[in-house]
Amino acid sequence: MENKFLIRKSSGEKQHYSAEKLYNSLRLAGASAGVISAIIEEVEKDLPEGISTRGIYKKAFRLLRSRQHSLAARYSLKNAIMELGPSGYPFEKFIGEIFKKQGFKVNVGVIVQGKCVNHEIDVIATGSNVNIMAECKYHNMPGKVCNVQVPLYIHSRFEDIRKKMQLTPVSEFSSFEGWVITNTRFSDDAEKYGRCAGLHLVGWDYPQQGSLKDLVENAGLFPVTAITGLNKKQKQLLIDRNIILCMDLYSHPELLSLTGLSGSNLSRVMKEVEELCSLVTP
Repeated sequence: MENKFLIRKSSGEKQHYSAEKLYNSLRLAGASAGVISAIIEEVEKDLPEGISTRGIYKKAFRLLRSRQHSLAARYSLKNAIMELGPSGYPFEKFIGEIFKKQGFKVNVGVIVQGKCVNHEIDVIATGSNVNIMAECKYHNMPGKVCNVQVPLYIHSRFEDIRKKMQLTPVSEFSSFEGWVITNTRFSDDAEKYGRCAGLHLVGWDYPQQGSLKDLVENAGLFPVTAITGLNKKQKQLLIDRNIILCMDLYSHPELLSLTGLSGSNLSRVMKEVEELCSLVTP
């Protein structure tokens, strides 16, 4: 079946099915070689021509979840981030927490004065050697692409701020890096412009090292939307109360009561939270 079976991407484009890609995604989720082989064998049974990549993901997710919930949660990380909406603020806060884990002082939703107008910056991360201003472009649907207009527009905003700084003898930031972070991907022209203009672009799997996927996994931070033991309504209840991270639930287990869970259901979800945080109690 490898390289012969056509599947449909979320963009509508067709590509050859790759068991290797499925294997690697399951391996990165922490599944053992034996579990991966069993899941791939099951997934490949009776696959219809032209099935979507999402259809394959859903099948693999169900099979992985039947074995261990926390592995399925890790496997569903991209989808979990897309469930952080409907507004972009939870995603901005999530990105801020990733920077905090790296040792930055972080502020979310900051008004910064430019030479011409004021700008609201999604995330400002202040470090000992570098200051970062980041704009977050959140999408809650797969297949969405940030085209070249996105970095063009954001770069003009950053340049307006930079010009103001040059006019100010004493500034909070003597210099800064401009970042654009999205949970999907950038078009080829957007990536090309970012490199040329000196913008640091971060997409789900871009750049090859330091992508959003890498940043999340290296930080060990998972959103509450990754928890497989919660339904969409329960996840949204937590987000509406500004509870974004699984780590928040680990530190304050009583917050899970907001979802209406109790007894064995509560214990099962808490166990999943502990495993996701890599803080499983003995």
